[in-house]
Amino acid sequence: MKLMHTTETGSLIALQAQDTSLDDLARRIISIPEEILALNAAFEEKKNSMTAAKDALVKLQVEKKAGELSIAEKEEEIRKHQRDLNMVKDNDAFKALLTEIETAKKRQDEIETEVLGLLEAIDKAAADEKLQRREVVKLEEEKNLRSRALEAEKKDCEAALETAKAGRAEAAAKISEEIAEKYEFVRAQRKGLAIVRVKEDKAGKISCGGCNMGLTAQKIVDIKTTDALVFCDNCQRMIYRAV
Repeated sequence: MKLMHTTETGSLIALQAQDTSLDDLARRIISIPEEILALNAAFEEKKNSMTAAKDALVKLQVEKKAGELSIAEKEEEIRKHQRDLNMVKDNDAFKALLTEIETAKKRQDEIETEVLGLLEAIDKAAADEKLQRREVVKLEEEKNLRSRALEAEKKDCEAALETAKAGRAEAAAKISEEIAEKYEFVRAQRKGLAIVRVKEDKAGKISCGGCNMGLTAQKIVDIKTTDALVFCDNCQRMIYRAV
């Protein structure tokens, strides 16, 4: 289709505006639940981070407790060996007990050093866990606030969509069946954009406002024709030139 004689170009432009508005509203309505899901997912991820921080803290505290028990065991072992020193008469046994005492003390010192390291790690882990908890509380408040706003926006969009449908019906009623069929066919093929205004650069080059393909000399003559509906040779969209 190259050209159709009609006086309905203005009505088609108005209809396209209505359809664009409807499409935008429909897309927004669909996107809002996705945004809410994304907010919930981000919140769950943050909660998981908080849980991981808490688990890390508990693990360190358990390790510290185990270390403290080991220190107490070594202290008792040392005391026992020291008591045994007073009862042995054999020199070799005496030396063996001294060696065991020194070994136990060395191990006790090592464990105490490990516990000190754990104490530092616990302080850091506790601070991180506290920060994570504060962030979770803050994020939950923000999530709930944003979710309520999105739900309200969705209701507004749904109401606006119904109003826009009524306006669309009025605009469509002004167009003949033949032209409407052409419009709907092109719109379905071109992602909702059936009629577009041509673009003209400073050099005077005129191109389709939909696909940006430059128009032939004949096509430029056509769009300047009164009461003519012109189709782009490349994308088949209806094109018009602003008066």
